[in-house]
Formats: sequence, C-alpha cells, structure tokens
Amino acid sequence: MTDTVSEPPVVLIARLRARTGREGELKDALAPLVRASRREDGCITYTPHQGQDDPALFVVHEVWRSEAHLRVHSESSHFGEFVRTSESLLDGGIAVEPFRVLDV
Repeated sequence: MTDTVSEPPVVLIARLRARTGREGELKDALAPLVRASRREDGCITYTPHQGQDDPALFVVHEVWRSEAHLRVHSESSHFGEFVRTSESLLDGGIAVEPFRVLDV
C-alpha cells in the first residue's frame, strides 16, 4: 500500500480596483470569467465580491485543488480574455494574495 499525501488547497484573494465610473463594466467583465472558472476541473470556489463602502473595490475568493489546477486556470483562454478586457477598466493591476487554510 502506498501512502499518499494530499496537497493542501490553493487559496487566493484577487483584488481589483475599477476606474472611477467603470464599476458596472468591471462587474460585467467578471461574469463570464466567473462562470467559466467555476466549470474548470479543480475549482472548489470562485466567488466575486464588491465593496459595500467602496464599490470600486472588487475581490475574488478562489480555492483550487492544487497548484497545477491554478496553473491551468492562469493559462486558460477565459482568464486571458478577462486580463485583456479589464485592462482599460482597472485602476492599477490585479493584486493576488495567497492564503493557507488554518487547522483550528
């Protein structure tokens, strides 16, 4: 019998800031990315949020089964399309912060 160590999930928070007045367009651009990402193999969670007090701030909470699944996502056509589409909508780039699940 072979012991297998399961890889911990990959947890990310992606932060995006819309240019003034472009919040609705950024929300619309996120929709196809979210739909396609949720269908990807290895996607556990892909949930977008918009700031209540700061509607220009968007975050996407992502959980992937492995680094390999995240890599496939990062190289997908729908992710590339979002990056191209959102470039003119963003005030700055996309900041991605990795997290780890706490066993508490």
